[in-house]
Amino acid sequence: MTGAVGLVPRKQCMKRNLVLVAAAAAALLTAGPAPAVAQQAEAVAAIVNDDVISTFDVRQRALLILISSGIQPTQESFQRVQSQALRSLIDESLQLQEAKQFKIEISAKEIDNAFAQLARQNNTTADGLKGELARSGVSAATLRRQLEAEMAWQRLVGGRFGSRVRISDVQVRDTLARISANASKTQYLISEIFLPAESESDVRDATEAANRLIEEMGKGAPFGAVARQFSAAPSAAAGGDIGWITQGELRAELQGAVQALQPGQVSTPIRTPTGIYIVALRDLRAGQDPKASERVALRQVTAPRGDRIAMERAVRRTSACTDLERAVAQVKGAAVVDLGDSPVTELSDEVTKRIDGLKAGEASAVYDAGDNVAVLVVCARESASDGPSRQEVEDRLYDQELAMLSQRYLRNLRRESTIINRLQ
Repeated sequence: MTGAVGLVPRKQCMKRNLVLVAAAAAALLTAGPAPAVAQQAEAVAAIVNDDVISTFDVRQRALLILISSGIQPTQESFQRVQSQALRSLIDESLQLQEAKQFKIEISAKEIDNAFAQLARQNNTTADGLKGELARSGVSAATLRRQLEAEMAWQRLVGGRFGSRVRISDVQVRDTLARISANASKTQYLISEIFLPAESESDVRDATEAANRLIEEMGKGAPFGAVARQFSAAPSAAAGGDIGWITQGELRAELQGAVQALQPGQVSTPIRTPTGIYIVALRDLRAGQDPKASERVALRQVTAPRGDRIAMERAVRRTSACTDLERAVAQVKGAAVVDLGDSPVTELSDEVTKRIDGLKAGEASAVYDAGDNVAVLVVCARESASDGPSRQEVEDRLYDQELAMLSQRYLRNLRRESTIINRLQ
């Protein structure tokens, strides 16, 4: 895939379902034979350094792109995707050449296993998948090479850059804080397709390509299947799915387009400084006040006014409620009262103000309470929010950083290589 290469996330390899999602599997069964153009004489389509890509290779890949995207393989659609097919093949040649430089090889057994796994994902066997491909005029070798290039690139990028990516606690905290701050705003469930474009001619080509994809999706091609084959965004691995996004998190160009959509609708091409986007709004929901679902467990420590300083010091020495009684045991007249676990919305305004911003284990300022002084200690804070966990945010940031490095790596390979395109 041009740009939409697989990467190696922290926890597990981010597998792309390259072909035959449910709708695309049905397309394989109904697509029929290859267009008549496939009977042309063979020629050289491109030369990538020392590798030759034939017109047969391009036709095979074009067919694979069409049927795996759920696009009916007509003569017209076939002609439209040939340039995409050639770009994919050129990129894969560069990826395999670079992997070879680092002595990375994918064994036939590994490719067999990936092929079989892909078949299982689509409720068939390896032989069944080969048969479906053959009935659509596609050689199994075409898919095997695609799998080989992807696995080699995953291994190369992960090995070269995986250990260099560092996601700091500050990045995670800032992201979580931003998500929390925006939790009350409208949320959108979005999928995306991104076509990179650097020059004005690239923008024109990408816009034209985006309009064709929108047209095909209007005819029934599944958005996710199209995204897997055409999108250059990291989300291509998940069919373009970028999950729930809060209003304000998207770049301005995309935000306006998303707000104009109704669930189930697909946008027109959206130009950004880096390329062309197509976004699909799958669903939306109203935001929620984070405090509406937040619960807090509190304890109150009281002591005579004369022991104010001693009590405050004792409380500051502990970071957990389990140690609280032991910590204040030496303070004459001190008492610990368990105030229980309550929704924040049920607390009095006075208590809410005193504990505002406090984390679990932190104490409020000392305040007067009749003849005594008191301190509130937050034992726990919990929220029933649907937001991502800390680990999910960290993994997402890691994947984004690694995807950016992967795209930059491939872009540099294109610039440094000798590529002769004879189909232009």
